[in-house]
Amino acid sequence: MPNHSLRHAVNIAADHGKVHNALTTLEGLKAWTMAEVSGGGGVGSKWSLKYPNGPTFIWEIAAHDDHEIAWKCVEGPGESKGTTVTFNLGKTPHGRVHLSFDHAGWPHQEGNFAKCNSLWGMMMHHLKGYVEKGKVAPAYS
Repeated sequence: MPNHSLRHAVNIAADHGKVHNALTTLEGLKAWTMAEVSGGGGVGSKWSLKYPNGPTFIWEIAAHDDHEIAWKCVEGPGESKGTTVTFNLGKTPHGRVHLSFDHAGWPHQEGNFAKCNSLWGMMMHHLKGYVEKGKVAPAYS
């Protein structure tokens, strides 16, 4: 079975802890993803991300440490169920946080694969704006 991935990366001029909190706290996720976010906690707990007038995604937290956050989609439209997202936090030589993102497990590169690629790319820039400037810019509002 093919395993296609969406990949994005951004360098963020902010403290590692601020980036980590934006990916692991309810307040952080609400600021850069969408209007309705609930759940959270440690490994094994779930985030519910509901798009206004759109689909709901339920992500189980599979890994959560200082440098890697991973979620598995346990509920979502199309082929999203069973896919995984991984956020890796590193450091650039200039002291920025290098955030690499991978959304893996897609069976093909058709349909929702392309839509999700566009959405995640936009959301990575919303995350960057939130962490660097405090700009709250949900993907859908």
